[in-house]
Amino acid sequence: MEKMTRRAVIRTALAAPALLQSLRGQTTTQQHERQPKRFEEVVGFELGDLASRYPLAILPLGSLEFHGPHNPLGSDSIIISGIADRVALRTNALLFPTVSFTQCPAHTAHFHGTISIRPEVMTMYFAEVLRNILHLGFRRVFILNGHDGNIGPGRGAIAQVADEVSDSALLFASWWEFLSSQKMKSLATFQQANGGHGHGGPLETSAVASLRPDLIHLEKAPDLAEPPDLSGGSPYFLQKSVTKDWPGYSGHVSEASAEKGRQLVKISEDGIVKLIENWLAHGEVPGSW
Repeated sequence: MEKMTRRAVIRTALAAPALLQSLRGQTTTQQHERQPKRFEEVVGFELGDLASRYPLAILPLGSLEFHGPHNPLGSDSIIISGIADRVALRTNALLFPTVSFTQCPAHTAHFHGTISIRPEVMTMYFAEVLRNILHLGFRRVFILNGHDGNIGPGRGAIAQVADEVSDSALLFASWWEFLSSQKMKSLATFQQANGGHGHGGPLETSAVASLRPDLIHLEKAPDLAEPPDLSGGSPYFLQKSVTKDWPGYSGHVSEASAEKGRQLVKISEDGIVKLIENWLAHGEVPGSW
């Protein structure tokens, strides 16, 4: 091999920083390409054709709510933001910021750390957000929910706004609905009879762990008896002003893990994407039935 001349050595040394910067730029670009388009990052000049470039707007709904001593207060927001990122990327949707100040049910509202907004206020607030999204020109909005306290206000807001804008279509779904108790039993991910469901339980904790493992502290929460199934399988809605001696979470949380959470989040993500694709492909569908 010929010895490098002094000039060649200097040229190589000078080129190295530029090459490194180029590689860094490529990495940054690749990382950016894997991110969905976010509304807060839209630049003013892009507004003109924004709604025509994106067939769908996604509005995630979370909460700030006590989920036991082992989970972060933003558990619902963390889960739904992570799923929304992936769904938006796969459906070429414009992703709006997650709404986190929301209504919490009576049995969690009294826990220290929970921030709860009255349901009637949330109905009006959700409706205002949806009106503004439609005012931008969007006509298909998917409300991706991560918190049960949003179901009533969310559906109420959708009913109001859909009646105001004649050519709008507003779809609402909760991420855990794609992981039914029957589905969870077939997966045998958890030993609980209900498949790990329950507030702050192993299913929800695993989902948070898959996205923010640094915020999970299983050693702080002993296992509890799994919540009973009052109906034998049919859905129901129960609120209580006081739940005596309940520590704010449910079930065998020691079964939770990030690996399980990744599997479950992916199942939910795939189901949501399938729902959206079917919905967009069948615009003639009249509505819920």
